[in-house]
Amino acid sequence: MQRIIGLDIGSYSIKAVEIVNTFKSYEIANFYENIIPHVDELDPDVVIPACMEQLFQENNLKADRIITAMPGQYISSRVMSFNFADPRKIEAAIMSELEDAVPFNMDDMIIDHQVLGTMNGMTVALAVLTRKNFLRSFLEHLQRINIDPKLVDVDSLAFYNLAPYIEAAPGECCALIDVGHEKTSLCIVQDGVLRMFRSINLGGRYLTEFLARDLETNFSEAQRVKHRVSRVLCDQDSGSDLSGDDKMVAERMTLAANAIVKELGRTFYAFKTWEKTPLSRLYVSGGTSRIKNFDIYLQEQLEIPAEPNRIDKTDLQINPDLAKHMAIMPQSIAIGMRAVGSAKRHSQINLRQGEFAFVQNYESILKSSAVAFRVVAAAIVLMCVSYGVKYWFYKRQIDALRAQYLKEYVQIFPSAKSQYVVGKFTFDKLRNDSVQKLQKEITLKHSAVATFIEENAASPALTLLKSLSEVIPKDVKLDVTLYQYNTLATGGGKLVMRGETDSYASVDKILDSVKKSTLLKTVENKQSSPKPGTDNKVIEFTINADYAGDPAAGAKA
Repeated sequence: MQRIIGLDIGSYSIKAVEIVNTFKSYEIANFYENIIPHVDELDPDVVIPACMEQLFQENNLKADRIITAMPGQYISSRVMSFNFADPRKIEAAIMSELEDAVPFNMDDMIIDHQVLGTMNGMTVALAVLTRKNFLRSFLEHLQRINIDPKLVDVDSLAFYNLAPYIEAAPGECCALIDVGHEKTSLCIVQDGVLRMFRSINLGGRYLTEFLARDLETNFSEAQRVKHRVSRVLCDQDSGSDLSGDDKMVAERMTLAANAIVKELGRTFYAFKTWEKTPLSRLYVSGGTSRIKNFDIYLQEQLEIPAEPNRIDKTDLQINPDLAKHMAIMPQSIAIGMRAVGSAKRHSQINLRQGEFAFVQNYESILKSSAVAFRVVAAAIVLMCVSYGVKYWFYKRQIDALRAQYLKEYVQIFPSAKSQYVVGKFTFDKLRNDSVQKLQKEITLKHSAVATFIEENAASPALTLLKSLSEVIPKDVKLDVTLYQYNTLATGGGKLVMRGETDSYASVDKILDSVKKSTLLKTVENKQSSPKPGTDNKVIEFTINADYAGDPAAGAKA
């Protein structure tokens, strides 16, 4: 069993999901969140690590693997298409294009890429890069509290890990939108292939700051008011039930939200212009998405169907007790699902490259290896003992078989007994000698049979017996109790055949068959009667016939 932590480092809160991963399955078991206090006098670079440390300590979080993601605003990316599929050529082409496009020294950049799939006959690849000082600062904040993530993804790109669980018709283009505190993450997917991802530097904080300016109050008070009203107005909800002050707050929040909508609209328009593909559905999540009517407002303004991203209604294996957190969980789940890796389509970007590569702590591995070595050594000793016992046992059986072989051989060929003294001959010699002698005896027997056939080929009795065996049906039961052939002085001969069968019908079949023999004439059934003591189950019969001669012999003559 492996415990995986998907760590989402936001500007409003630190969120983490705990995934229990086994050999055959996984479960998104727990969710944790720690709100980051807004204190003007404190540096966020100090507050955020402290909040992360508090989250891990208070919830006693221990993980085999920690997966996290850098904010998308520190990332540059590019989706490229190539008319070839060779991975080495694609890597070389990506580096060539980036050198021409990036206005920085490439030695100061961390670059990774992945092949996304095939679209319209072209191989689509994604290149992601960030400056080394950004990644260094990000990792240093984590290392201050002894968090060393195995890999670092990109927060907006991580939503690609949820793409396999979206129900969409073939060709349908869907967007996963996470409206957070300081940014909005966007990931567009079509037929399971990533088409675009982006981070927009607008989120719930912008709504708070907008209210603070309009209400001429401080940030904390504006945020308290925003959380209390937590509503935007739309065609379906004009806010007629709100008081004057609350309605004014809802109107100002709606006006502020329009800035996010406009930026999303520009992104979708650009995507539609470049890719010639309209969006068919929006899946909305994030803390700001909990504002009442927010998804409806997006749908009305963008004219694209929008709905909350209820990942608990998909094939993801999520603890049902976490349903109340569904609005804010998708980002952290998307990050954590990178480590489960059961889906074919997912983000393969890891910014921990080169000097920032993850270095495994091998102490626990060495201890486990030592234990494993002892177990393997004990197993090898047991195997050696087992093989020794089996060798002794099988050797005794082999020796016994060889002795039995020799015994049988000398019984067949007594004259050869003196040739084999125990311990002074090999089994191969015995085997070869026995094969030669048996082959010689078989040859002699074949020769004797051939001689017998040659000498008796003209015998009427044997010729007639062969003819009868050929004409009598094989499926008729017949026991011959007397076969008598008498040669007459005047030439020819008389046949008397007595037999037993199972019915009178079988007697008739046998008689008809015998009459078909060209070597016989005057075929008669002299007697047919039940055999005494058999309750009519066995019929005895006697057939007399004259030998007519062998037509084939006459033809040869």
